Amino acid sequence: MLIEFTKMQGVGNDYIYIDARKLQIKRPEQLARKLSDRHFGIGSDGLVLLLPAKDADVTMAMYNADGSEGMMCGNAVRCVAEWLYEHGEVKDKTVRIATKSGTKVVRRLSDHYYSVNLGTATVGSTNLEDIHILTTVSIGNPHVVWFPKFEIKNYNIQRIGQRIEKSKIFPNGTNVEFVRVIDENLLEMRVWERGSGETLGCGTGACAAAVASVARGFCNREELIRVKLPGGELVVDCSGEQVRLLGPAVTVYQGTIEIGDNNEN
Repeated sequence: MLIEFTKMQGVGNDYIYIDARKLQIKRPEQLARKLSDRHFGIGSDGLVLLLPAKDADVTMAMYNADGSEGMMCGNAVRCVAEWLYEHGEVKDKTVRIATKSGTKVVRRLSDHYYSVNLGTATVGSTNLEDIHILTTVSIGNPHVVWFPKFEIKNYNIQRIGQRIEKSKIFPNGTNVEFVRVIDENLLEMRVWERGSGETLGCGTGACAAAVASVARGFCNREELIRVKLPGGELVVDCSGEQVRLLGPAVTVYQGTIEIGDNNEN
């Protein structure tokens, strides 16, 4: 069967979006692995399915490149809102999107630029062998934020990223952020995402980095915090009880792909 898809990205964090409200995707985890392969598939950080919702405009189901289902993605949820606007399904500036970590309210601020309320964040700390003072942040999904003393721009984060992601301390795995404080309320960040590896951007990761920076006294929570990632810049507002993420959502291209009954192409 032929399936229409849209490839979209937020600060380089790219996913394949499929409107599955009238389709039956039998093995979404398998389809995610096939389509995400950057050599033999379309190429992406994962797959997002748009599904029916009762008390929201749409339900977002996201799968990482390895096929594991994710709880939440700050970049993907903005792209879902952009998809709805582009297809004329919503006209109001506010969109409600159901996710596995609750319903998120996304607001259109300007063309291709959105804010999303990600809710409250829980902050803690832990130690991992020779790595000291890792800040843990839960914001709809788990994160570990590290402020290493070395330069992170050209550092190979794979070894430590995998080590922390798969540590027995985190039985369900975790996302890992490597953060450097550049200036007051300006951060540089690279991310190792659970189930996808290093990506160019991570929305919830940027929020986790901002929240951890405030908790550690590096940033002023009353001011907007800018987070520079390899794929672009995100802005985080954690001045209130709930954390807001601001950033772009851009369509890359649209197409069709043929898959079999068992998601074989």
